[in-house]
Amino acid sequence: MSSQYKSLIEARDQWKSDIKMYKDFLKGESKTFEGRYGAEEYISMAENRLNDINLKLKEIEKENLPD
Repeated sequence: MSSQYKSLIEARDQWKSDIKMYKDFLKGESKTFEGRYGAEEYISMAENRLNDINLKLKEIEKENLPD
């Protein structure tokens, strides 16, 4: 497994963790408009980044398949 692949796996896991944390935050009671908006924006950005990482991982996996 390449170091790039390992790094992407670690980044993917961190983004998943961040998304869960911010979604949990949004489930709580007291939030300002700015706090809610910021969390929603971060979740959106993190989900997009997660999609990009998953595409790159699929590319790497496809390149490493035996012919």
